[in-house]
Amino acid sequence: MQIRSKLTLQFILIVAVILQISLFFIYFKFKKHLEDEFYDGLKSKAFMTAEMLVNLKDVEPNQEPLTKDSSGIQLQSKENFLIFNNANQIIFEFNQLNEVEISNQTLELIKKGGEYRFEHGKFKAIGIFYKNKYQKDYTIISEAIFNSTDLENLRNIIIIDFFLIIIILSASGWFFAGQALKPVTNIMNQIDKILPSDLSERLKTSGNKDELSRLTNTFNNLLDRIEYTFNLQKSFLSNISHELKNPLTVITSQLEVLLAKERSNEDYKKTLSSVLQDVKDLSVVTEQLMQLARIKNNFNQIKFEKIRIDELIWDSRDTLLKNNPQYKVNVDYEKIPLDSEKLYIFANEQLLKTALMNIFDNGCKFSDDFQLLVKLSSENDKLLKIEIIDNGPGIADDEKNIIMTPFYRSPKNNKVKGSGVGLALVDSVLKLHDATLVISDNKPVGSVFTILLKSDFSPNNHELTS
Repeated sequence: MQIRSKLTLQFILIVAVILQISLFFIYFKFKKHLEDEFYDGLKSKAFMTAEMLVNLKDVEPNQEPLTKDSSGIQLQSKENFLIFNNANQIIFEFNQLNEVEISNQTLELIKKGGEYRFEHGKFKAIGIFYKNKYQKDYTIISEAIFNSTDLENLRNIIIIDFFLIIIILSASGWFFAGQALKPVTNIMNQIDKILPSDLSERLKTSGNKDELSRLTNTFNNLLDRIEYTFNLQKSFLSNISHELKNPLTVITSQLEVLLAKERSNEDYKKTLSSVLQDVKDLSVVTEQLMQLARIKNNFNQIKFEKIRIDELIWDSRDTLLKNNPQYKVNVDYEKIPLDSEKLYIFANEQLLKTALMNIFDNGCKFSDDFQLLVKLSSENDKLLKIEIIDNGPGIADDEKNIIMTPFYRSPKNNKVKGSGVGLALVDSVLKLHDATLVISDNKPVGSVFTILLKSDFSPNNHELTS
């Protein structure tokens, strides 16, 4: 069922129930009012009859109903009056049209309650316990056929009104539901026009601060993320093909030249050493890409454990210097907390080590003296700060926000060997650990990479963001 039909139906059902309850209330209140007026009239006539007939000193039981006047003309009336003495004997009966006798049980109920309303055949009757001026007890019953014409007319009017209102409600409900859903239809039509080949289209937003405007903005934000991911994927595929193709082409060319004719042992060693280095570089790029893909796609399966950050920094330094003896990394631990427990963080040791090594490697590689300084300090009880300070050429302000993009390389650093994957991997690893990275200038030359790590970080309460 469509939302418009569902809303219309729900609207009709709700209003119909409320309307039905209201009309039933009106009907029964009016019915009670008519009955009360009817019984009040019977009661008034019963008292009038009693005043005229039973205020005599002695009233004898009457065996014959009074149905004719003194001239013998038949009395016509839709009402009956019956008077009983204390022994439940009829002493007066007027125009008896009811063949059903009054039971002694009914008479006793009248005496007990003083007044009693009841059904007597096709008549509605009221019984009154009456004491005359001589203190004699009598039971007076006044009854008549209840005229329900007004009530029937009201019932017919209510039924007609009910169905008339339901028809009007159906039409108005369908119209207003359509008006309410019109913005949703417009959004759907706009979404249908967005093609995978062009994700730059956005939904038009209104100035209203309602749920639909919020939905439109949310969808536009989703499109921004999707477009970013698609562009990133295109760039990734384009760059990865370039990064993998170039080393493979170089390796192939070197081997083809080597095999073209006989070479000396020295030439073989030189060429094979060059090929080996290219293979190692290719292996590093491949490993970085695999780690980057693992973080992006399977971050929920990454294991975290409690580690000491100072030991991890030292271990990352030693591994880097082992592979690059020309580098020099100085570590400053002067401002670390005295309490060693405050140096522990919850992290994936291998990934965080890879991130630190990438920053260390970049800092040394772009510094003229191949050295950098690492400072570890504590901002407060829940925040640890790592500063990596190099002496390189620095990073332009307009590049600080894009150097983390996969395969991006500054044009001025094209002569330095690299793939442009390292800092993208660093960015993903730090986001995985809910860490903050700030890049600033190191006066007079160089850059400062500041990493802020939360000591109370828990991966169960964090999701990786793009």
